[in-house]
Amino acid sequence: MSTTATPSKPAFEMPPMSAEHQATEKVAKRLAELIGQRKNLDAIRELYADNAKNIEVMGGPGCERITEGKATLLQKAEQFHKSITVHGHSVGKPITNGDQFILPMSLDSTFNEGPMAGMRMNMQETALYTVKNGKISEAKFFYGGCGMEEK
Repeated sequence: MSTTATPSKPAFEMPPMSAEHQATEKVAKRLAELIGQRKNLDAIRELYADNAKNIEVMGGPGCERITEGKATLLQKAEQFHKSITVHGHSVGKPITNGDQFILPMSLDSTFNEGPMAGMRMNMQETALYTVKNGKISEAKFFYGGCGMEEK
């Protein structure tokens, strides 16, 4: 009797990823890489479609719930980055499904201006991105655990 087992064929083999899934995964990995390097503006320039839109959980003063157009998204991101001091950040691994992916992120920052000036925020968020023709066409943001404290 032999003591070595004969390798058996797996009961299930994953089919190859679709071209759409592969394209989405490529965008997802690149976005995570750029955000991890704090190159958020470069990410918008490189990966977003001209007609892309971001959908926040809610709007507020100076921050619309829905922002449309790459130029407007870039302008909003530039203003946001000018208005905060970043103490730390992280980006998780993207998870892809067809033409969409999710990406968990965190940001520890203090606001330098506006009604929240001096407030430190440790924000956890997960974003759901939709990719069309190799570009991000939509981003929806989901927030959890926004701890705030005065400086």
